[in-house]
Amino acid sequence: MGRILSKEQKEEFKDILETLGESLDITKTQYDNLTRSYKAVGEFLQNDPVFEPYKPIVTPQGSLRLGTIIQPINSDDDLDVDLVYRLSEKNPVWTQKDIKDRVGNRLKGSDRYSSMIDKKEGRRCWTLLYRDNADNPKEKYHMDILPSVADSKYAERMARLFSESFSVQTVDQISIRITDKEARNYSTSTRKEDWLKSNPDGYALWFANRCKADESVKLREEAVVPIEKYNKDKTVLQRIVQILKRHRDMMFRNDKEDKPISIIITTLAARAYKGEKNLLEGLVNVVDNLEKSITKNVRGEDVVSNPVNPEENFADKWPKHPKRRENFYKWLAAVKKDVHEILDGANKIQIQDTMSRVFGKEMITKASSLLVERRKSKLAAGATLLTSSGKVVASTIGKVVNTANTFYGE
Repeated sequence: MGRILSKEQKEEFKDILETLGESLDITKTQYDNLTRSYKAVGEFLQNDPVFEPYKPIVTPQGSLRLGTIIQPINSDDDLDVDLVYRLSEKNPVWTQKDIKDRVGNRLKGSDRYSSMIDKKEGRRCWTLLYRDNADNPKEKYHMDILPSVADSKYAERMARLFSESFSVQTVDQISIRITDKEARNYSTSTRKEDWLKSNPDGYALWFANRCKADESVKLREEAVVPIEKYNKDKTVLQRIVQILKRHRDMMFRNDKEDKPISIIITTLAARAYKGEKNLLEGLVNVVDNLEKSITKNVRGEDVVSNPVNPEENFADKWPKHPKRRENFYKWLAAVKKDVHEILDGANKIQIQDTMSRVFGKEMITKASSLLVERRKSKLAAGATLLTSSGKVVASTIGKVVNTANTFYGE
């Protein structure tokens, strides 16, 4: 940190960063629409008679699961929702292609979903485009559905995990095998052990533990089974990830194809996080140490390893797409510079100008308004309390009045 901040200044920055994080959250209406839609498609897929013997279940993964989903840059853009369609074992003769095609055929045979399917089949997923085909105009999102297979002891192992401390070894027991069109054995291998491994449940557990930054904490079921209600309260690490993703989205609003991907940002941030309780301190620490867990393989290529599946490298596409690597390091340099420029701002106008450039003027205006409303409420509550007690504490009143109508106080 460049200049030394007073306790009051640190508190000011913490407040505005927290309200920025809240402003980035999706609304309860958006959340309710998403959950209603994914439950509906989940129920439809789970009732597939072809898959019924294998106890299919659909759960969210990615940012919706981790609590780090954010509003898109433009209010008219789509939200991206990732779902896992998991079978418990499979027919012994089925290949990856068999399973993926059967999921696709189930969706294509539906009056509701046939018109929503993205004509361009994804490498691993089927995508439903709610934007153009939904009954509800508020449904501005698309859903990626990933077919997968777990073994028959998946549920039993999951239950057992909650009585154990977190470790990569125990979490590996709940990994799944996924379909991947680019795999050499896509249409030939019937052995699921030969298929690509993934572990969205394990990653959610790891991230929940990093939010506490204490890997000795017992696992909690809600870290894996998504809570069905809208949750406004976020941990410091969740807010840090949201803020970093917003910075990325603003910087690459004209280059969505090669922007740094969320899983890399989330993983590096979670590894850098040291359990700070203060959002300002946590953000500065994470930004300054983001790249420290990037390693190199024997070919000298960058590796951002999956914390619950070390054989997976989240940066594996960088060698074939060098622009993505270049953009990641450009973003890393920019986010360091911008965070410190905000902290080193000479006055509140300069700070607000920098934050508007970095995070978007509309979002900062929204966050600022939210902060002002909070402080007015605090002032009103304080005034009521003081009146009822018959005491006047001048220093407290002065401080609240002074900051109620400003962006950062004095």
